[in-house]
Amino acid sequence: MCSSSPNNQPLASAQTLFCPNVVQKEQMPLFKGNQVPRYLFRIVAPQSAGSTTTSKVKSPATTNSDIDRLEDLFQLDPIIAADRLNQHIRWTSGHEQRCNLMSWTSSLLFALQYGLYRHSMDRGEPHLEEISLFIIDTRGFPEGTFVKDLEIMKVFEAYHDSLKKFRKLRGGENYFGEYLTQGELDIEGRCVKVSLQRMIDLGLFELHSGLGNRDGWNRWASRVTELRLDFQTGSPNPTTRSVVRKAITLAQSCFGDRWAVPLAAMLLALQPREQNDAIIIAGFYAMFSSEEIAGLSLKDIEIDDVRLPEGEQFARLINSIHRAFTDTDTDLVLNSFTRLDGNVINIRHATTTLDFGLVLRGDERSFNHTESVLHQ
Repeated sequence: MCSSSPNNQPLASAQTLFCPNVVQKEQMPLFKGNQVPRYLFRIVAPQSAGSTTTSKVKSPATTNSDIDRLEDLFQLDPIIAADRLNQHIRWTSGHEQRCNLMSWTSSLLFALQYGLYRHSMDRGEPHLEEISLFIIDTRGFPEGTFVKDLEIMKVFEAYHDSLKKFRKLRGGENYFGEYLTQGELDIEGRCVKVSLQRMIDLGLFELHSGLGNRDGWNRWASRVTELRLDFQTGSPNPTTRSVVRKAITLAQSCFGDRWAVPLAAMLLALQPREQNDAIIIAGFYAMFSSEEIAGLSLKDIEIDDVRLPEGEQFARLINSIHRAFTDTDTDLVLNSFTRLDGNVINIRHATTTLDFGLVLRGDERSFNHTESVLHQ
């Protein structure tokens, strides 16, 4: 519903929903099905346009009370809408303070590299503790809150040659899981933020040494494409118990218990991992209870994994974890994002039986286990 309150009364906040017409919506199958990745990220630096706090996200147009720019993109003349969308997607110089769009990404890898890029390239080189990673849980937002960049570009590309070219570029390996919102978004109780410095202090670069290579901090999209090559050319390195401990500790310390399981899995998914890695499963079994896993409702989690190798790896990891605790697969087995793109990914599943003993030595945890892996 595009009308967010009865009797067409204005919203208490300035949130603007995306309200395409019937024809436009048919070109946007994910939007039509209200299929949005459960977790989206946003990097915020001192020079970021608009306003982002753990309570509200406000576009520059909202922050500056630019009434002429607060209208839903789909209610504008399509030529004007296409031009505004192109300016935002390409971040055209000079448009920032009048833009009503805000960007998110479903890729943690892309977000982290962007934060390092902002540290290296922004005026004054802001300190890493001044650059924050925000993550939101998208469940419960009204339909029409989020739209995938490729889908909205498809609607308007006929009205703007540059936008059409850019969509073609993002249709290949240069895709980074971007989603858009408009106006003001109330995220109170649905988000958490952490500084890049804190993540680094807790071992981020030990989980992904490529991110720690300062020679790559002056690049963004091309650097992410380089970092993804490991998924194409390299064999997964065996995951050690130390790596699993570090991922879980970082996730719990930076994001809290509510976010620990998915964020730990995302951190591990920054690099290729073995299918149904028994060490990973053992680590999660030792640190989390079945009740905690059940409380996350992972069965119906949405993950955008098309052309996002780190997203695909996360989908496989989270399915393995869910299966180990519940003996059932997530709905990612028939992933809706993949199915709608006509590019079904074959995911192998395993039943893993683990007998765990958790040994504590000071602040170090090690896992003693026996495992039997039965591939279906």
